Amino acid sequence: MTALLTALLAFGALAGCTSSQTGGNPTTAPTTGGGQTSSEPTSDGSGASLDLSKFVGAPCSVLTADQVATLGSVRAPEPGTGTLGPNCVWRGQDVIKNSKYTVHVTKDQNFDNQVNEVKNNAVFTDKKIDGVRVISTDRLDGEVTCLVSLQASKTDSVTIQVNVASDEQASKKACPEGERLAQLIIGNLKG
Repeated sequence: MTALLTALLAFGALAGCTSSQTGGNPTTAPTTGGGQTSSEPTSDGSGASLDLSKFVGAPCSVLTADQVATLGSVRAPEPGTGTLGPNCVWRGQDVIKNSKYTVHVTKDQNFDNQVNEVKNNAVFTDKKIDGVRVISTDRLDGEVTCLVSLQASKTDSVTIQVNVASDEQASKKACPEGERLAQLIIGNLKG
């Protein structure tokens, strides 16, 4: 129970992380609801159970090489482990010009509890992308930083943290960019 509480607090803390020093030259994400807020879930669950087991030990493989190329000028992936579980960080080559992306693969942590920790943030959207429940959240405005979590099952999820670089802030918004990556990851999980 303590581990779950710690994870939820970390999830909430990550949702509030902001930085003006991140970057990338990714393709511009299509607008998929940036700035929308909602406190009502679109469903009781993801509607499908997606298997994360192959990504727990290899979180950097959650995106294909072609998909990583859409992130822009990023450094080699850095696998690690955090409160939300195994993760992978793609840092921009230049923190002012290139955005930073972190993907967390979370097993055995109740998704609804994680949602409850962030649903009162200034930005909170709960919707389905390709039949999978996805939430987007940020404590400020979702333009520079955003957490986007997709529900793989009741207790498993993938969370994408996007930090948009200063030079990209006029053309790229964090929450739509995170939702774009969520859609790519959903496709990878569905096979």
